[in-house]
Amino acid sequence: MILNKDCLLKKKIEDRVEFEECSIKLLGIDRLNEVVELEHKVYEELNNKDILYVDSYDDMYHEIKNGGKIIGVLNSKDRLIAYRYISIPGIRNHNLGLDIGIPHEQLKKVIHLETTVVDPIYRGNGLQDLTLQIASKLVRKEGYRHLLCTVSPYNFYSLYNVMKNGLKIKALKKKYGKSEDGSDGTWRFVLHNDLERILSNPIDMVTSKWTNIDLQKTLIDNGYIGYELSKETKQLNYIKFADDVTEISA
Repeated sequence: MILNKDCLLKKKIEDRVEFEECSIKLLGIDRLNEVVELEHKVYEELNNKDILYVDSYDDMYHEIKNGGKIIGVLNSKDRLIAYRYISIPGIRNHNLGLDIGIPHEQLKKVIHLETTVVDPIYRGNGLQDLTLQIASKLVRKEGYRHLLCTVSPYNFYSLYNVMKNGLKIKALKKKYGKSEDGSDGTWRFVLHNDLERILSNPIDMVTSKWTNIDLQKTLIDNGYIGYELSKETKQLNYIKFADDVTEISA
């Protein structure tokens, strides 16, 4: 399925920039090897490998069979240069809704925004933004309500992109470890966007450096929500709402 065929990319080639047409499509299992290849390429180039959780071929294969999707960005030669992977956790134990107290009857309406990977020479095109906007529209049409994802506290770019697209920090936990509760894993923000409701009635705000894990953990434990991240100052605004009141959005 073609999601967007009118896409123009810039790519960095040594000391010059070139422009290239692209298309955005839902990818099937037949292109899953390309997804894994790109994921591994980007992972190997990371200085801090804790910021990217590597999804295995088998995991993505089974998630696609379960209704998950991979939104692929392809260049003019039909080569995969970026993708966003989304999964449907259902009522399984790894549903991130359990981390933030989503009512059990709504867990089936949760979508996980999983890995987003962009080939380094195509960075700067806003592809994380674009694929997130496409994913949000796609899953909303299918009747899903809750968008959730995890982001490393040390991955500023990804954190900024998901927050400016409406997701808010609701938890800070260790995830993806080998123990059952993941407590031997690495720190991850759990971010959430309720597509049917908005937060209202703010009563307090505290500003934190985006890397100050201890302060943010304390704020979250005391009912504050990570609401906004400044690109210029790299400061996070945490807001407390009266009884976490929500109202139906227009």
